[in-house]
Amino acid sequence: MFNGRSRWLVARNLLRYENYLALARTIRVCERPVAAARRYLFGSGAYPVAMGIRTPLGMQRATLFGPHDAVTAHEIFCREDYRTRRPAEIVVDLGSNTGLSALYFLTRSSTAVCELYEPDPRNIARLRANLLGFEARYTLHESAVGSIGGVAPFATEPTGRYGTLDESSWVFENARKTRSTAPMEDSAPCIIQVNVDGVNEVLGVMLDRYGSIDLLKVDTEGTEVDIIRAVEPGIRSRIAQIVIESFDHTVSLPGFDARNSCDTIMLVNQELEPAGPGRGNSDNL
Repeated sequence: MFNGRSRWLVARNLLRYENYLALARTIRVCERPVAAARRYLFGSGAYPVAMGIRTPLGMQRATLFGPHDAVTAHEIFCREDYRTRRPAEIVVDLGSNTGLSALYFLTRSSTAVCELYEPDPRNIARLRANLLGFEARYTLHESAVGSIGGVAPFATEPTGRYGTLDESSWVFENARKTRSTAPMEDSAPCIIQVNVDGVNEVLGVMLDRYGSIDLLKVDTEGTEVDIIRAVEPGIRSRIAQIVIESFDHTVSLPGFDARNSCDTIMLVNQELEPAGPGRGNSDNL
């Protein structure tokens, strides 16, 4: 029940108004809102399934490969966890999963460009399928990103949603029990070795390429805070906005204002913040 959520998580979110606004927004965003809400709340229905999503660029089809993808799609497109004051044109997405976050960014504007980082081999084909037709506007880097570069153990599990470099996570704990080192569809969690790019090297290359970054999105299942705190001040100053997944709403960065919403934190550069009222604008559905 409740799509695998713990009682603690359900209780934590019952009083958050953002969740009720998101459910109401489902009517406007989703082609089949009742089915989408049921999948989000209860994980019901058969998978994989194509989900129709209305965007500023028209109706898009995203494939949900399991109940956890239904949660991700709802959080991104209905709750709008990554909504910005104006559409981000240059996005660096660390932890791109099955491509739903990239699909959101690429459909806010016809000229948006995404640099995507995803190390989980289970997610690569799924990401490419979800971004079919957008190949000219995104580049996929099949590696993880950490505070420093190298090669490191990465724990992955069948849904592809919770892959992580964080060796203290439950994914690593479960993977150690299975002693598996080869990811297979519908298998138990396993530990693989992945290439890890250092965050400063990654962002340095992107700044050389684009001059500035409108949005840095970090969803790396436990290493988000370490990553953003490792970014050198000179690089950080050229990033307009940083959004991370974190339940710790005390996270802050020098020179950035923090805006908290459910389990995400939007950090806005005080010098580069785009003009405009509120947290979003009429260009965003």
